[in-house]
Amino acid sequence: MAIVINGGANDDGKINYLGYLFNYSYHAQCLIDYATKKYSNIEGFNDLNYMEDPNAPIYYLSLLNNIIFTNVSSDNEKRGVLYLPKEISKKQLEALYGFALSVLDFDISVVYDMCRIDEMTVGEVFELDKQENLKEKLDDYVLKKVRLKYE
Repeated sequence: MAIVINGGANDDGKINYLGYLFNYSYHAQCLIDYATKKYSNIEGFNDLNYMEDPNAPIYYLSLLNNIIFTNVSSDNEKRGVLYLPKEISKKQLEALYGFALSVLDFDISVVYDMCRIDEMTVGEVFELDKQENLKEKLDDYVLKKVRLKYE
C-alpha cells in the first residue's frame, strides 16, 4: 500500500490510497501508474527504471510537492516510510496529521531533503518508533527543514 497526499492547486491535501485494489509487486509500480495518469502532461514517468532505483518515482512525485507514504510491513512488524517534499502546504500538513492517526502502531522512517546522486535517490532520514508521536516529531524536527507553503 502507498498513499500520496497531493500538493497541487486543484487537489491540495487530498489523500490518494494506492495499491489496495491493484495487483502490484512493488510500490514503485503503483506510484508510476498513479503519476502517469495524474500528470499525463509530464513525460518521463513511464521511462523510470524502478528496478535500478525504486525510489525514483517517489523523488519525482516529491518534486511536484506530493507527500508519499509506503507501507513496508512484514508479517511480524508494522513499518512505513514517509517521504516529504521540500515544501508542504497547510492543507497537506493537516491531511498528514490526520493520516498519522492511522499508523500509530507503525515504526516509521521519515525521509526528507531528497536528491539524486549518480542516478540514485538519497535523502536525510530519521527513525520514529511507534511509541513516539509523529505529529510532535514532524513539528519539532522535520518542519524546521521543510518549507511550509501558506496561501
